[in-house]
Amino acid sequence: MDFGTTVVSIAGVLFGIAGPILLVGIILWYKARRTRMVHETALQLAEKGHPVPPELFAGADDASSDLRRGVVLVGLGLALAAFMYQIDKPWSVGLIPLFMGVGYLVVWKLESGKPKKERN
Repeated sequence: MDFGTTVVSIAGVLFGIAGPILLVGIILWYKARRTRMVHETALQLAEKGHPVPPELFAGADDASSDLRRGVVLVGLGLALAAFMYQIDKPWSVGLIPLFMGVGYLVVWKLESGKPKKERN
């Protein structure tokens, strides 16, 4: 192997491993930063004597987010299955996100019938 091939090989391995780790690290950093900012805002409101609205701490764990996740995952599963079928690969791989999406839709349907106080 010549020098150029070696460099490309090493760079490919490094970026292939470091890329996903870096992506996860950035996402975790962003979420921690956002949570810290929300807590600082609540603390500032409490110090000034203002009431802290409960919506400040409401996250993406409401029932509508289950609907959104379900629809997105069902669409992703169907698209992935169709793509894999087109390139003559095992299309059943698309069933994984498809059934995850169906699970979210079932949870959304079950939770939408409950009053808001029972959900939390």
